Amino acid sequence: MNDVKIGRVQGQIEIRSRMMGVWSRPLALIVACCIAPGVAHAQAFTQPAGQGRVITSVIHTKSDKIFDDNGAATDVPDISKTEIYLQGEYGVTDDLTVLLTPSFRFISVEGGADSANLGYTDIGARYRVLNDDNVVLSLQGKVRIPGQTQRNSLAQIGQTDAEYDFRGQLAYTFGQGSFVSVESGYRVRAGEPPNEFHVDATVGIRASEKFLITANSFNVISDGRGSGIFSSPHRYHNLFLGGAYDVSSHVTLQLGVTGTIDGRNALRERGAFASVWTRF
Repeated sequence: MNDVKIGRVQGQIEIRSRMMGVWSRPLALIVACCIAPGVAHAQAFTQPAGQGRVITSVIHTKSDKIFDDNGAATDVPDISKTEIYLQGEYGVTDDLTVLLTPSFRFISVEGGADSANLGYTDIGARYRVLNDDNVVLSLQGKVRIPGQTQRNSLAQIGQTDAEYDFRGQLAYTFGQGSFVSVESGYRVRAGEPPNEFHVDATVGIRASEKFLITANSFNVISDGRGSGIFSSPHRYHNLFLGGAYDVSSHVTLQLGVTGTIDGRNALRERGAFASVWTRF
């Protein structure tokens, strides 16, 4: 397996027989399925009317193994990803927040198939249906517009069609600014990739007046199999651990590490992230 190399793909994808048996399916699946989510904050909360925030996040990960179809870690050519998210939220009313998240990504696969382009742009809204003392319940819907539609790069497979994400979000606040947030949803994916179930959790512990310890668990499970090269199901479970420091009432800096703890037909990622939260 180590002597198999990925040929550089130019024009339309050329899949030779040895790639079909060894690399085409896992590489397409892992690149298409393991784009990192946004970084830690409590999603269920809406923004106050007339106020908003932008969270700018940079996430860099490297992988030299994948979890194969049996969930075992298997060597692959080195894969490096850098993703940038600009997650904007604005409160139309106290209960309704509109969402806009453009993104950029660079993916490098050893031996070729590099890709640098706009990623998905998410457009949607979050509506608060319950605000009872320390409990908040919200519903959220987003359409995800791909930044690229060309299918002639291995690193673009599965990332060229629209997606639609719907979820419910529940948050509980306690202490002096600590919280727990859990959300569950379903993502409809156009094209060949299968739809997905998403279950995410966020914990924020206010260690001091200005410092928040953050932890995220992002869990994705495909709804069965897709078509074409996506004929195998996938899943992955990513952890983000970090800390956020309030520089001022308008700016927060966040740093942390991330990694994939388990999966199937998914990258085993290791990396770090940095975010700037700007409130206005």
